[in-house]
Amino acid sequence: MSAVQRGGEEIHDVVVIGAGMSGLMAATALADKADVVVLEADDRPGGRVETVRKGEYWINVGTQFTEGTGPLIDALDRHGVEMGSLADTGVALVLNGALVDTSDVLALMLRTRMTFMDRVGMALVGARILSAVPFLESDGRLAKRVRSRLDRRPASDLLRGVRSELARAVVRSWSGQWMGCEPEETAATQLVVSIGIALTDPSKVPNFALPVGGNQTLTDILATDLGERLRLGAAVRSVERSGDGVVVDYVVAGRPARIRAERAIVSVPSDVASRILPDLPHAHREAFDDIRYGRYVIVGFFTEEEGPQPWDGLLGVSTPQLSFQAVFNHAAALRKNGPRKPGGALACFAGGASADALFELSDEEIVTRFSRDLLTVYPQLEGKLGEGIVRRHRRVVPFWAPRGRESLPTLRAPLGPIHLAGDYQLDMPSLADAATSGENAAKAVLSSMGR
Repeated sequence: MSAVQRGGEEIHDVVVIGAGMSGLMAATALADKADVVVLEADDRPGGRVETVRKGEYWINVGTQFTEGTGPLIDALDRHGVEMGSLADTGVALVLNGALVDTSDVLALMLRTRMTFMDRVGMALVGARILSAVPFLESDGRLAKRVRSRLDRRPASDLLRGVRSELARAVVRSWSGQWMGCEPEETAATQLVVSIGIALTDPSKVPNFALPVGGNQTLTDILATDLGERLRLGAAVRSVERSGDGVVVDYVVAGRPARIRAERAIVSVPSDVASRILPDLPHAHREAFDDIRYGRYVIVGFFTEEEGPQPWDGLLGVSTPQLSFQAVFNHAAALRKNGPRKPGGALACFAGGASADALFELSDEEIVTRFSRDLLTVYPQLEGKLGEGIVRRHRRVVPFWAPRGRESLPTLRAPLGPIHLAGDYQLDMPSLADAATSGENAAKAVLSSMGR
């Protein structure tokens, strides 16, 4: 449907604020049933989803993996996006120069050069994590008690009584690479889930995969399907109730503009939502304030090696003693069938305090540090690393301090005609949760409009 002009204002059924995964999914679910427009402040859609491509290889320089169930997987299937399976790939850890598979606990404890105190510390941390893993998805009474206890405690509790600096470095590294924060910043739940997956079997995660062409393949498709309904460079200043609907003031190409609509879906990070929603109730403002975001510095490298390589079967390597904390191997999803083709794609991640220390450095300084350390892990890459692709992300994965998640249910209900969407609404922030949140918001909007 086309917009209606009235007194210099546009009139639409629904306006979606933000074109990240949740906003794109919300708008897609609405497109055939309502007159919808999407406003995105950036000059590209996708939010934290960004992919750089070279030939048949790609590097996700934003959100890394696709996993879970629900609308995201349905959309990938519906649009025929080929999925590169990560089944049978592994995760490794580099300690004191030795690389071992984390699923082989015996090798981890015996084949790395660690002191007795280091082995005790690693064993204690591992035991605490693995003892909680069976309770993370169960609905039983004991499982709920375990999760409640983890939600009330900081992730740094995993290090309680641990005197090994190496074990502490490993936990901080895992916290940085999976959540972009330090263990003392977050409740234990998210970190235990993330590390538990890495230590056990990533293939147990439903649909754990890499879309061929990168995560941006889907957001590109959704944005293209929306066409002129998606407006980039449209920075929203305020979203306010007006009668039974909403009025949205924004700036595009340096000029103010206004939209009136029956409903709005606000799908932006918590601090942006607090800023553009001036009439937020106190409880909602506090709930948004409880959400924190991880930060990352990422360097991607397209590589030029030929023949089988030692990292081919690994989707990721943790590197707690280096300038980055993890290496993700995007080409792992392409190594399943046929002979190995030349080249590859690697992404090095630093998160939390490690990212904080890198933000103000030049791209050249960051690439120099990362490439030097990457060669200590895989000297086979000498002379085969392409130009480093640097991204600084100051706000990526939502997380909560101890007890912070208790305010979350407040953000799941609409504010009259204004509905909220984002990966912060569900249990474990991910692309799948973002997509589900967007589609849920769209369904609620249509129901409230009697459609």
